[in-house]
Amino acid sequence: MKCYELAKCTPEQQEKCYVWNSFRDNPDDFENIKCWVLKSVHHQENRDLLKKCLKCRYYLMMNRDTGLVSDFDADIAKVSCEGVINNDKTRAILEVWEKLKESKKSKVILDLSSVNNIYSCGLGMLVKVHKEAEEAGGLMVVVGAQGYVLASFESTKLSRLLKLAGDNREAREIFDTLKKKKEEAVVRKEPGEKPRQRPPCWEYWNNHNPGNATTCDECFKKINPSQEPCWIVEGMIEGVSFQYVNEDCESCDFFLEFGVPADS
Repeated sequence: MKCYELAKCTPEQQEKCYVWNSFRDNPDDFENIKCWVLKSVHHQENRDLLKKCLKCRYYLMMNRDTGLVSDFDADIAKVSCEGVINNDKTRAILEVWEKLKESKKSKVILDLSSVNNIYSCGLGMLVKVHKEAEEAGGLMVVVGAQGYVLASFESTKLSRLLKLAGDNREAREIFDTLKKKKEEAVVRKEPGEKPRQRPPCWEYWNNHNPGNATTCDECFKKINPSQEPCWIVEGMIEGVSFQYVNEDCESCDFFLEFGVPADS
């Protein structure tokens, strides 16, 4: 189906069309052409053009089968995706997430077991949803990541940020554990209880750094002190920042004493 046939463009509309003027001498090239791709509407500088495309009948007809299925009825919403998480699918998932937030739903299972590739925009979207779900008191659990998708999570360190599960049963167990921890935390919390103070790492070590670490006097965490503990690493994908724990710190006495949450 050619775009102008599906959208039923008038001759006047065709004459103003970028695609028509580019391919009018070769009608066969119009077959299933994606004009929004040619115009790069998904680039940040073309936001206004994208708004126009989103209202276009041709765009909507060509993108109605996104491979995205969502279930909002349950306490834990489930979103399933397939194929490649590219620009279009990233936007579709974010639209679903916005609807979930409007419905005050912050617990999400994102099933990627049928996804074989994910673009950087999709990785940035996962960080965004993860952070916003946690801020709302919920959680996103990613189910079934494998192959290239799982390798992308590991190479970008997202595997240390996101909650990953092998299947839906395991994902629901994660939610059950989260609920139980929150209930236990409420029961054992003492009125007026103050959080335990964490000393700077160089004070903890009395300026004698642990093995295989930068000497305290040379460490940038001491030279330029910050509120972040020394085991936190900053990451960024598609302009979305996130933090994760340096795996080299997980056996450190300082981390074990002050970095491991009491309910973990």
